[in-house]
Amino acid sequence: MAWIIFLSISWLGVNNRKIEAGIIHGAAESSLSSGFSTEILSQEKKKRQFSESEPVLITEINLYELNNAPYQLSCLKFDHKGRLFSVDYKRGLIYRFDFSPDWKKIQSFSFGKGLGQGPGEVSQVTDFKIFNGDIYLVDGGKGAIEIYTTDGAYKTSMRTGNLVPRKLTVLKDSLVIETLVPSDHLFYLFDLSGNFKYSFGEYLEKRGKENTVYQDNELSESFSEKYFYYLPRLFGFVALYDGDKLVMVKETIDGIKKGSRNMPVVENISGMIIRRADRKFQTVSEYSLNHKYLLIRAYDYEEKESYWDIYEAKTFNYLLSVKNKPSSSYFALFGNIVATLLETEEGTKLQIYDLGQVQKEASSLIKQ
Repeated sequence: MAWIIFLSISWLGVNNRKIEAGIIHGAAESSLSSGFSTEILSQEKKKRQFSESEPVLITEINLYELNNAPYQLSCLKFDHKGRLFSVDYKRGLIYRFDFSPDWKKIQSFSFGKGLGQGPGEVSQVTDFKIFNGDIYLVDGGKGAIEIYTTDGAYKTSMRTGNLVPRKLTVLKDSLVIETLVPSDHLFYLFDLSGNFKYSFGEYLEKRGKENTVYQDNELSESFSEKYFYYLPRLFGFVALYDGDKLVMVKETIDGIKKGSRNMPVVENISGMIIRRADRKFQTVSEYSLNHKYLLIRAYDYEEKESYWDIYEAKTFNYLLSVKNKPSSSYFALFGNIVATLLETEEGTKLQIYDLGQVQKEASSLIKQ
Protein backbone atom coordinates (compact mmCIF):
# COMPACT_ATOMS: atom_id res chain seq x y z
CA MET A 1 0.00 0.00 0.00
CA ALA A 2 2.93 2.32 0.62
CA TRP A 3 3.85 2.60 -3.03
CA ILE A 4 0.22 3.14 -4.00
CA ILE A 5 0.18 6.21 -1.72
CA PHE A 6 3.44 7.31 -3.29
CA LEU A 7 1.99 6.75 -6.76
CA SER A 8 -0.99 8.93 -5.93
CA ILE A 9 1.24 11.72 -4.63
CA SER A 10 3.46 11.49 -7.72
CA TRP A 11 0.40 11.58 -9.95
CA LEU A 12 -0.79 14.83 -8.36
CA GLY A 13 2.63 16.31 -8.84
CA VAL A 14 2.79 15.60 -12.57
CA ASN A 15 1.40 17.96 -15.19
CA ASN A 16 -1.62 16.26 -16.71
CA ARG A 17 -2.37 16.47 -20.37
CA LYS A 18 -6.07 16.43 -21.18
CA ILE A 19 -6.91 14.54 -24.36
CA GLU A 20 -10.45 15.31 -25.46
CA ALA A 21 -12.39 14.82 -28.68
CA GLY A 22 -9.27 13.49 -30.40
CA ILE A 23 -7.38 16.80 -30.25
CA ILE A 24 -3.79 16.93 -29.03
CA HIS A 25 -2.18 20.34 -28.89
CA GLY A 26 1.15 20.37 -30.68
CA ALA A 27 0.46 17.26 -32.76
CA ALA A 28 -0.58 17.35 -36.39
CA GLU A 29 -3.13 14.59 -35.93
CA SER A 30 -4.25 12.72 -32.86
CA SER A 31 -3.62 9.02 -32.42
CA LEU A 32 -6.75 8.97 -30.26
CA SER A 33 -10.09 8.72 -31.98
CA SER A 34 -12.63 11.50 -32.18
CA GLY A 35 -15.14 11.50 -29.36
CA PHE A 36 -12.94 9.59 -26.93
CA SER A 37 -11.71 11.31 -23.79
CA THR A 38 -9.17 10.30 -21.16
CA GLU A 39 -6.38 11.81 -19.11
CA ILE A 40 -2.86 10.95 -20.12
CA LEU A 41 -0.08 11.97 -17.79
CA SER A 42 3.00 13.52 -19.33
CA GLN A 43 6.58 12.98 -18.21
CA GLU A 44 8.19 15.74 -16.20
CA LYS A 45 11.33 15.38 -18.31
CA LYS A 46 10.79 16.40 -21.92
CA LYS A 47 13.80 14.79 -23.59
CA ARG A 48 16.22 11.94 -23.05
CA GLN A 49 19.06 12.26 -20.58
CA PHE A 50 21.82 9.70 -21.01
CA SER A 51 23.66 8.06 -18.14
CA GLU A 52 27.29 8.87 -17.39
CA SER A 53 28.04 5.15 -17.06
CA GLU A 54 27.76 2.31 -19.55
CA PRO A 55 26.81 -1.36 -19.34
CA VAL A 56 29.83 -3.56 -18.56
CA LEU A 57 30.12 -6.80 -20.52
CA ILE A 58 30.63 -9.74 -18.13
CA THR A 59 30.62 -12.61 -20.61
CA GLU A 60 29.61 -13.61 -24.11
CA ILE A 61 28.48 -17.14 -24.92
CA ASN A 62 28.19 -18.56 -28.41
CA LEU A 63 24.95 -20.53 -28.16
CA TYR A 64 25.59 -22.24 -31.49
CA GLU A 65 28.60 -23.99 -29.91
CA LEU A 66 26.51 -25.68 -27.21
CA ASN A 67 25.92 -29.42 -27.46
CA ASN A 68 22.16 -28.86 -27.53
CA ALA A 69 22.31 -25.64 -29.53
CA PRO A 70 18.98 -23.88 -30.13
CA TYR A 71 17.79 -23.09 -33.66
CA GLN A 72 15.89 -19.83 -33.21
CA LEU A 73 15.31 -18.29 -29.78
CA SER A 74 12.68 -15.64 -29.15
CA CYS A 75 12.27 -13.57 -25.97
CA LEU A 76 14.17 -13.83 -22.70
CA LYS A 77 12.76 -14.12 -19.17
CA PHE A 78 14.44 -14.51 -15.79
CA ASP A 79 12.74 -16.36 -12.94
CA HIS A 80 13.10 -15.22 -9.31
CA LYS A 81 16.20 -17.42 -8.91
CA GLY A 82 18.10 -15.75 -11.72
CA ARG A 83 17.68 -18.62 -14.17
CA LEU A 84 17.19 -17.45 -17.75
CA PHE A 85 14.53 -18.90 -20.07
CA SER A 86 13.84 -18.59 -23.77
CA VAL A 87 11.64 -20.33 -26.35
CA ASP A 88 13.01 -21.96 -29.49
CA TYR A 89 10.01 -21.49 -31.74
CA LYS A 90 11.57 -23.50 -34.60
CA ARG A 91 11.64 -26.61 -32.38
CA GLY A 92 8.88 -25.81 -29.91
CA LEU A 93 11.22 -26.24 -26.93
CA ILE A 94 12.00 -24.18 -23.82
CA TYR A 95 15.65 -23.46 -23.02
CA ARG A 96 16.93 -22.79 -19.51
CA PHE A 97 20.32 -21.28 -18.72
CA ASP A 98 21.75 -21.62 -15.19
CA PHE A 99 24.63 -19.31 -14.31
CA SER A 100 27.63 -19.53 -12.01
CA PRO A 101 27.72 -16.95 -9.17
CA ASP A 102 29.98 -14.65 -11.22
CA TRP A 103 27.67 -14.97 -14.28
CA LYS A 104 30.58 -16.11 -16.49
CA LYS A 105 29.66 -19.77 -16.96
CA ILE A 106 26.38 -21.45 -17.82
CA GLN A 107 24.73 -24.81 -17.87
CA SER A 108 21.91 -25.21 -20.36
CA PHE A 109 19.20 -27.70 -21.11
CA SER A 110 15.97 -27.80 -23.06
CA PHE A 111 12.59 -29.31 -22.31
CA GLY A 112 9.12 -29.52 -23.76
CA LYS A 113 7.27 -31.77 -26.18
CA GLY A 114 8.15 -29.94 -29.36
CA LEU A 115 5.97 -28.86 -32.26
CA GLY A 116 2.48 -30.24 -32.68
CA GLN A 117 -1.16 -30.02 -31.69
CA GLY A 118 -1.17 -32.38 -28.72
CA PRO A 119 -0.99 -31.64 -24.97
CA GLY A 120 2.30 -29.94 -24.14
CA GLU A 121 3.13 -29.42 -27.80
CA VAL A 122 3.10 -25.97 -29.40
CA SER A 123 2.58 -24.68 -32.92
CA GLN A 124 2.91 -20.89 -32.65
CA VAL A 125 4.09 -19.37 -29.37
CA THR A 126 2.98 -15.74 -29.18
CA ASP A 127 3.85 -15.04 -25.53
CA PHE A 128 5.23 -16.66 -22.41
CA LYS A 129 5.35 -15.67 -18.76
CA ILE A 130 6.90 -17.09 -15.59
CA PHE A 131 4.94 -16.97 -12.33
CA ASN A 132 5.47 -18.81 -9.02
CA GLY A 133 7.62 -21.54 -10.54
CA ASP A 134 5.44 -22.14 -13.61
CA ILE A 135 5.92 -21.23 -17.28
CA TYR A 136 2.84 -20.24 -19.26
CA LEU A 137 3.23 -20.65 -23.03
CA VAL A 138 0.57 -18.92 -25.11
CA ASP A 139 0.01 -20.95 -28.27
CA GLY A 140 -1.95 -18.79 -30.68
CA GLY A 141 -1.69 -21.50 -33.31
CA LYS A 142 -3.88 -24.03 -31.53
CA GLY A 143 -5.64 -21.66 -29.13
CA ALA A 144 -4.30 -23.01 -25.85
CA ILE A 145 -2.00 -22.19 -22.94
CA GLU A 146 0.59 -24.87 -22.15
CA ILE A 147 1.96 -24.88 -18.61
CA TYR A 148 5.33 -26.29 -17.50
CA THR A 149 7.28 -25.93 -14.29
CA THR A 150 10.58 -24.05 -14.41
CA ASP A 151 12.25 -27.40 -13.61
CA GLY A 152 10.98 -28.81 -16.90
CA ALA A 153 7.94 -30.87 -15.87
CA TYR A 154 4.78 -30.65 -17.95
CA LYS A 155 1.67 -29.70 -15.97
CA THR A 156 -1.38 -29.11 -18.13
CA SER A 157 -2.95 -27.62 -21.24
CA MET A 158 -5.52 -24.88 -20.65
CA ARG A 159 -8.15 -23.99 -23.22
CA THR A 160 -9.97 -20.65 -23.32
CA GLY A 161 -13.15 -21.71 -25.09
CA ASN A 162 -13.77 -19.96 -28.39
CA LEU A 163 -11.18 -17.29 -27.57
CA VAL A 164 -7.77 -17.58 -29.23
CA PRO A 165 -5.16 -16.23 -26.76
CA ARG A 166 -2.42 -13.88 -28.00
CA LYS A 167 -0.92 -12.29 -24.87
CA LEU A 168 -1.13 -13.19 -21.19
CA THR A 169 -0.20 -12.05 -17.72
CA VAL A 170 -0.61 -14.02 -14.51
CA LEU A 171 -1.95 -12.41 -11.34
CA LYS A 172 -2.16 -13.89 -7.85
CA ASP A 173 -5.47 -15.68 -8.46
CA SER A 174 -6.29 -15.16 -12.14
CA LEU A 175 -5.12 -14.96 -15.74
CA VAL A 176 -5.46 -11.86 -17.90
CA ILE A 177 -5.64 -12.77 -21.57
CA GLU A 178 -5.63 -10.77 -24.78
CA THR A 179 -7.21 -12.49 -27.77
CA LEU A 180 -6.19 -12.80 -31.39
CA VAL A 181 -9.47 -11.34 -32.64
CA PRO A 182 -10.36 -7.90 -31.18
CA SER A 183 -13.61 -7.54 -29.26
CA ASP A 184 -15.35 -4.88 -27.21
CA HIS A 185 -12.79 -5.11 -24.41
CA LEU A 186 -9.03 -5.44 -24.26
CA PHE A 187 -8.79 -8.26 -21.73
CA TYR A 188 -10.50 -11.45 -20.59
CA LEU A 189 -10.16 -12.60 -16.99
CA PHE A 190 -9.95 -16.32 -16.17
CA ASP A 191 -9.36 -18.13 -12.91
CA LEU A 192 -6.25 -20.32 -12.64
CA SER A 193 -8.29 -23.38 -13.65
CA GLY A 194 -9.24 -21.80 -16.97
CA ASN A 195 -12.80 -20.76 -16.13
CA PHE A 196 -13.90 -17.49 -17.74
CA LYS A 197 -14.98 -14.75 -15.31
CA TYR A 198 -15.52 -11.51 -17.26
CA SER A 199 -13.93 -9.07 -19.72
CA PHE A 200 -12.60 -5.56 -19.02
CA GLY A 201 -10.43 -2.77 -20.40
CA GLU A 202 -11.32 -0.09 -22.94
CA TYR A 203 -9.45 0.58 -26.17
CA LEU A 204 -7.60 3.84 -25.68
CA GLU A 205 -7.10 3.93 -29.45
CA LYS A 206 -10.48 3.02 -30.93
CA ARG A 207 -9.10 2.26 -34.37
CA GLY A 208 -7.05 -0.52 -32.83
CA LYS A 209 -10.16 -2.66 -32.51
CA GLU A 210 -10.43 -2.91 -36.29
CA ASN A 211 -6.68 -2.93 -36.96
CA THR A 212 -4.74 -5.61 -35.09
CA VAL A 213 -1.45 -4.54 -36.67
CA TYR A 214 -1.85 -0.97 -35.46
CA GLN A 215 -2.90 -2.19 -32.02
CA ASP A 216 0.23 -4.34 -31.60
CA ASN A 217 1.36 -4.30 -27.98
CA GLU A 218 3.14 -6.06 -25.14
CA LEU A 219 1.59 -7.16 -21.85
CA SER A 220 4.01 -7.13 -18.93
CA GLU A 221 4.51 -9.60 -16.13
CA SER A 222 2.60 -8.81 -12.97
CA PHE A 223 4.40 -7.25 -10.02
CA SER A 224 3.21 -7.33 -6.42
CA GLU A 225 1.07 -10.16 -7.90
CA LYS A 226 -1.66 -7.81 -9.14
CA TYR A 227 -0.23 -4.88 -11.15
CA PHE A 228 0.70 -5.08 -14.82
CA TYR A 229 1.47 -2.80 -17.75
CA TYR A 230 -0.30 -2.61 -21.09
CA LEU A 231 2.37 -1.41 -23.55
CA PRO A 232 1.24 -0.37 -27.06
CA ARG A 233 4.18 -0.31 -29.44
CA LEU A 234 3.15 2.71 -31.51
CA PHE A 235 1.05 5.13 -29.48
CA GLY A 236 3.54 6.88 -27.17
CA PHE A 237 1.86 5.88 -23.88
CA VAL A 238 1.45 2.91 -21.55
CA ALA A 239 -1.32 1.95 -19.14
CA LEU A 240 -0.94 0.56 -15.61
CA TYR A 241 -3.60 -1.80 -14.26
CA ASP A 242 -4.37 -2.95 -10.73
CA GLY A 243 -6.10 -6.22 -11.58
CA ASP A 244 -9.10 -5.17 -13.67
CA LYS A 245 -8.86 -1.48 -12.73
CA LEU A 246 -7.03 1.12 -14.79
CA VAL A 247 -4.68 3.03 -12.47
CA MET A 248 -3.12 5.46 -14.92
CA VAL A 249 -2.18 6.16 -18.53
CA LYS A 250 1.14 7.88 -19.07
CA GLU A 251 3.29 9.02 -21.97
CA THR A 252 6.68 7.53 -22.72
CA ILE A 253 9.62 9.90 -23.02
CA ASP A 254 8.85 10.13 -26.77
CA GLY A 255 5.19 10.75 -26.08
CA ILE A 256 2.01 10.92 -28.11
CA LYS A 257 3.52 13.35 -30.59
CA LYS A 258 5.92 10.66 -31.80
CA GLY A 259 3.15 8.07 -31.61
CA SER A 260 0.91 10.15 -33.84
CA ARG A 261 3.39 9.67 -36.69
CA ASN A 262 2.37 6.00 -36.91
CA MET A 263 -0.73 6.39 -39.01
CA PRO A 264 -3.09 3.56 -40.02
CA VAL A 265 -3.18 2.79 -43.72
CA VAL A 266 -5.98 0.98 -45.55
CA GLU A 267 -5.11 -0.58 -48.92
CA ASN A 268 -7.17 -2.45 -51.51
CA ILE A 269 -5.02 -5.24 -52.93
CA SER A 270 -6.76 -7.37 -55.58
CA GLY A 271 -10.10 -6.73 -53.94
CA MET A 272 -8.84 -7.46 -50.42
CA ILE A 273 -8.91 -4.71 -47.80
CA ILE A 274 -5.58 -4.70 -45.97
CA ARG A 275 -5.07 -2.65 -42.82
CA ARG A 276 -1.58 -1.93 -41.62
CA ALA A 277 0.42 0.64 -39.70
CA ASP A 278 2.78 3.01 -41.44
CA ARG A 279 5.45 2.71 -38.78
CA LYS A 280 7.74 5.66 -38.18
CA PHE A 281 8.67 5.27 -34.51
CA GLN A 282 8.10 2.41 -32.07
CA THR A 283 7.71 4.07 -28.70
CA VAL A 284 7.79 0.61 -27.06
CA SER A 285 9.72 -1.84 -29.22
CA GLU A 286 10.52 -4.18 -26.33
CA TYR A 287 10.52 -4.15 -22.53
CA SER A 288 11.79 -5.94 -19.44
CA LEU A 289 10.46 -5.48 -15.92
CA ASN A 290 12.00 -6.18 -12.54
CA HIS A 291 10.86 -5.16 -9.06
CA LYS A 292 12.26 -1.63 -9.38
CA TYR A 293 12.73 -0.68 -13.04
CA LEU A 294 10.97 -0.96 -16.36
CA LEU A 295 13.50 -1.03 -19.20
CA ILE A 296 12.01 -0.06 -22.57
CA ARG A 297 13.59 -0.02 -25.99
CA ALA A 298 12.25 2.52 -28.50
CA TYR A 299 13.10 2.39 -32.19
CA ASP A 300 13.25 5.10 -34.83
CA TYR A 301 12.64 3.57 -38.28
CA GLU A 302 13.78 6.62 -40.21
CA GLU A 303 17.03 7.13 -38.29
CA LYS A 304 17.51 3.38 -37.73
CA GLU A 305 18.33 4.18 -34.12
CA SER A 306 17.23 2.42 -30.96
CA TYR A 307 17.16 3.72 -27.37
CA TRP A 308 17.17 1.99 -24.01
CA ASP A 309 15.09 3.99 -21.53
CA ILE A 310 14.76 3.27 -17.80
CA TYR A 311 11.53 4.09 -15.92
CA GLU A 312 10.58 3.56 -12.31
CA ALA A 313 8.41 0.45 -12.33
CA LYS A 314 5.82 1.65 -9.81
CA THR A 315 5.14 5.10 -11.28
CA PHE A 316 6.44 4.95 -14.86
CA ASN A 317 8.48 8.07 -14.18
CA TYR A 318 11.23 8.36 -16.80
CA LEU A 319 14.67 8.34 -15.15
CA LEU A 320 17.39 8.16 -17.81
CA SER A 321 18.56 6.39 -20.94
CA VAL A 322 21.42 3.93 -21.28
CA LYS A 323 24.56 5.25 -22.96
CA ASN A 324 26.04 2.91 -25.59
CA LYS A 325 23.36 0.29 -25.04
CA PRO A 326 24.09 -3.27 -26.24
CA SER A 327 22.91 -4.37 -29.66
CA SER A 328 20.32 -7.08 -29.16
CA SER A 329 17.22 -8.74 -30.49
CA TYR A 330 15.86 -9.46 -26.97
CA PHE A 331 16.87 -8.57 -23.40
CA ALA A 332 15.89 -9.40 -19.83
CA LEU A 333 16.59 -7.78 -16.44
CA PHE A 334 17.50 -9.49 -13.17
CA GLY A 335 18.64 -7.08 -10.47
CA ASN A 336 21.60 -5.22 -11.96
CA ILE A 337 22.13 -7.90 -14.63
CA VAL A 338 20.82 -7.61 -18.17
CA ALA A 339 20.95 -10.59 -20.55
CA THR A 340 20.76 -9.97 -24.30
CA LEU A 341 20.48 -12.09 -27.43
CA LEU A 342 22.63 -10.92 -30.32
CA GLU A 343 22.09 -12.34 -33.81
CA THR A 344 25.30 -12.65 -35.86
CA GLU A 345 26.23 -14.30 -39.17
CA GLU A 346 27.68 -17.24 -37.22
CA GLY A 347 24.65 -17.63 -34.98
CA THR A 348 23.12 -16.36 -31.74
CA LYS A 349 25.26 -15.03 -28.90
CA LEU A 350 24.08 -14.64 -25.30
CA GLN A 351 25.66 -11.60 -23.69
CA ILE A 352 25.55 -10.78 -19.96
CA TYR A 353 26.06 -7.17 -18.86
CA ASP A 354 26.37 -5.48 -15.48
CA LEU A 355 24.02 -2.50 -15.39
CA GLY A 356 24.86 -1.66 -11.77
CA GLN A 357 26.38 1.80 -12.23
CA VAL A 358 23.62 2.85 -14.63
CA GLN A 359 20.98 1.70 -12.15
CA LYS A 360 22.80 3.56 -9.36
CA GLU A 361 22.39 6.76 -11.38
CA ALA A 362 18.75 5.92 -12.03
CA SER A 363 18.13 5.27 -8.34
CA SER A 364 19.46 8.71 -7.43
CA LEU A 365 16.78 10.24 -9.66
CA ILE A 366 13.84 8.51 -7.96
CA LYS A 367 11.84 10.98 -5.90
CA GLN A 368 11.51 10.07 -2.27
